[in-house]
Amino acid sequence: MQKINTTRFGEIEIDEEKGVHFPDGLLGFPDRKNYIIMEHKPGSPFLWLQSMDSPDLAFVMTNPFLLDSGYLKNLSKDEEALLKNEHDDEVLVFSLVTIPKGMIEAATVNLMGPIIIESKSRNAKQVILANSGYSHRHPLILK
Repeated sequence: MQKINTTRFGEIEIDEEKGVHFPDGLLGFPDRKNYIIMEHKPGSPFLWLQSMDSPDLAFVMTNPFLLDSGYLKNLSKDEEALLKNEHDDEVLVFSLVTIPKGMIEAATVNLMGPIIIESKSRNAKQVILANSGYSHRHPLILK
């Protein structure tokens, strides 16, 4: 167990084995490679992706299949390949949420750039589905 200080949550204790590693970082944050996934609150559709490297860096995420049950069904073969890993292990898929300050009703979800996490290795990547027709500013309306 390790303790880290965060801007949003104060000091938290984390199990390093439950960490998520982005070898290439996230888009726009190539040097921030280690994160922990935290529950927003019990029963919430939202999670936090908290950087273990930067106490002030945290992202809101959600399961994109809650927005669109057919999400990722009509991808090209090339885009499907982006979602696979070399061992064909199970992957978890999340999308980042953007909430403009004080405007929850204007929240959007990035369906074009999902976060893919290999469940066994805990390695992760953000991929861009440029030809999928998905938007990086899909309105946040959970079904």
